[in-house]
Amino acid sequence: MPARKIVVLSTSPFPYGNNITDGPGYRTWNLFQEISRKHKVTILSLYESYHRNLKRESAIFEGNYLIRCIPHSPRNVAKAVLEERPDILYVHWSATPFIGRLDLMIPTIVDYVGAGLLERFASSGTIPDYLLRLKMRSFWFGDFLMTAGLRERYYLIGLLVASKRLSTRDRGLSPSLIHLVPMTAPASPAVSQKNVIERQSNELVILVAGAFLPWYDYSTLFEAFNILLKNGKTNFKCIFFGGNPRNPEFERLIVRMGHQSMLKDKLIFTGLVPFKERASYYLQSDIAVNIPMKTVEDELSVRTRVIDYIWARLPIVTPTSDEHSNMVVANGGGFEYAASDPNSLCDVLGDLMSDNGSQKIAKARKNMDEIYRKRLDIDDAMKPMVDFINNPYVDPARSSPRQYLPDFLLLGRDALRWLKRGVA
Repeated sequence: MPARKIVVLSTSPFPYGNNITDGPGYRTWNLFQEISRKHKVTILSLYESYHRNLKRESAIFEGNYLIRCIPHSPRNVAKAVLEERPDILYVHWSATPFIGRLDLMIPTIVDYVGAGLLERFASSGTIPDYLLRLKMRSFWFGDFLMTAGLRERYYLIGLLVASKRLSTRDRGLSPSLIHLVPMTAPASPAVSQKNVIERQSNELVILVAGAFLPWYDYSTLFEAFNILLKNGKTNFKCIFFGGNPRNPEFERLIVRMGHQSMLKDKLIFTGLVPFKERASYYLQSDIAVNIPMKTVEDELSVRTRVIDYIWARLPIVTPTSDEHSNMVVANGGGFEYAASDPNSLCDVLGDLMSDNGSQKIAKARKNMDEIYRKRLDIDDAMKPMVDFINNPYVDPARSSPRQYLPDFLLLGRDALRWLKRGVA
């Protein structure tokens, strides 16, 4: 097959240099690390402009990628896409408004990684009208729609029906309305670069990795730790590595919650850690704890941090509500507790701090190696996407990106209303 030119468009951070990333950025980076071995890939990154307010264009080569940081307007995106002249366009669904000035019907992959609507619902109890419209409209601007989780695929099929995209789909073009391309871990092994954790003898080192986000249950974790201390179980420490540059006030809130209790000496908050340095924390910890809230978002989610724990063969203490956590526990790589139940979490952690806890952790780590090798095969995961790249097409039922611009203006209108409410 001939080499293709692929342009990636996203508002997520990509982990070039000393950068961090998020779930969509992690997924895309890992997928295209493999794809770029055979095809030419250019990333049009809107993150620097959209989230960091850096307006100057810049470019960097890393690995097989050209990464262009450009201003986040449909006009600038259209200009950059025309300059690149791609055979295929790959867009995160939340970035589809930025293709509103494109006149060309380029074969387009739209990736529905991350629940989006459900994350907002889990954290605020509401789904903004503009966000719902954005997702429903995005179905009409892709030729190959894909998602990372089986459960989320079923949820998206329901939205496809509601958007009427399903009724007009030419089923002869593809066997699937929305393709499952599972989340993959990095192909390269986890390597510890430096010593980052000082530990005492017989101390259980617990890791909570990733961004501080409002749909995680920090209060249950802190309460479980407090119960451990009251019961005389003191041989542990917990490392929180990560931050939230998009919502630093929430990050400060969680740090204050930890420091206002008897836990202060048991908790270490590292702040932001470059993506390429995270393996040192994984490999020097004993276990990780996943702390989701009991929500629909969690049931449908694909947890990037869980995939990363599997990559590092780090056993997980977790509820089994999301599909990957359930798979880990079912295959002996983790330990289950009841979500939002501090006593249940305390019991599991206490058992791992007992005399035979280290043996249980060692067995789970060995099982994690088996899970990584058998359950996260990147070649199998990528096959539907690779087939489309090798034989791209434009679906006759889709719409021109030009038709998206009015919804982008509606997004601006809703944002202005939100600002006015905040001022009032």
